[in-house]
Amino acid sequence: MVKYIEIADDIRSKIKGGKYTYGQKLPYEYVLCVTYHCNKETMKKALDILVKEGLIIRRRGAGTFVKDYDPSSDSPNKANLFTKGLTQRYEGIKKIETEVIVFEVIPSDEHISKKLQIEEGSFVYHIIRFRKLDNRPYALEIIYMPISVIPNLKLEHLKSSIYRYIEKDLKLKIQSAHKKVRGHLSLPLEQQYLGLKETDPYFEVEQIAYLSTGVIFEYSFSRFHYNDFELQTVTVAT
Repeated sequence: MVKYIEIADDIRSKIKGGKYTYGQKLPYEYVLCVTYHCNKETMKKALDILVKEGLIIRRRGAGTFVKDYDPSSDSPNKANLFTKGLTQRYEGIKKIETEVIVFEVIPSDEHISKKLQIEEGSFVYHIIRFRKLDNRPYALEIIYMPISVIPNLKLEHLKSSIYRYIEKDLKLKIQSAHKKVRGHLSLPLEQQYLGLKETDPYFEVEQIAYLSTGVIFEYSFSRFHYNDFELQTVTVAT
């Protein structure tokens, strides 16, 4: 893996793990360079990633600080810039329940194959899951993954954490996700699981997720109750 990405991943983990608390000043850049055995340019690239993610902020003449981000205060149905799955975000903090509605292997049609950048007809997992947090509806997830990229996926992984299986068992690195947010009127599936009425809308996050190799491993939709969904983004001047 590229050095600056490794550094960004490590600092991000320390922020989210509480070693660097929100509002805290990070060590001076030259100290970080010594700590991570890198040059100034590499460290700048690593910190630039975290600035764009909204985790840190540079204050001229004062240094670099962790922004006011506290994962324990996240709204449960918040679409954010991180690529960690639900289990990794809330395990030990909230009660997580997963109901697997559909788990099958299908040939990809033209639309899905284009999104996953695979040949049409290539086999993919088709997954529909219902997730709950602290006994409340969290999301209805519709997921497509290429078997060639994510082999041997089992029901037990779906009921716990797919991302953990990818990173711990397959030893693959999840790098980034491109997301689109839109609203739709609910259909019977959303009404049944999210507790919506026929005239109620829901919010949908469409996601294409990438490994560190640049390979797409997921094309998915996460659907949320309109009353619980919150979108939070960070805009950085360049």
